[in-house]
Amino acid sequence: MLRVRDVATHFRVHPATVYRWIHQGFLPAYRNGQPFKAGDGATGVLRIPESVLKSTAPAQAPKEAA
Repeated sequence: MLRVRDVATHFRVHPATVYRWIHQGFLPAYRNGQPFKAGDGATGVLRIPESVLKSTAPAQAPKEAA
């Protein structure tokens, strides 16, 4: 299981972006060994399965024209 920071580094985004992807359902996450459900009021550290790095590619922002 990976930390949010590790996933953010891998995809070269800010950790807040990873949290947004989790809350939008784009990335699976676990809290205290249970699947994360937004708004359940539970506290604890979020972890993301390592398989996400291999199977999920975030939408790339279009590059600016030179």
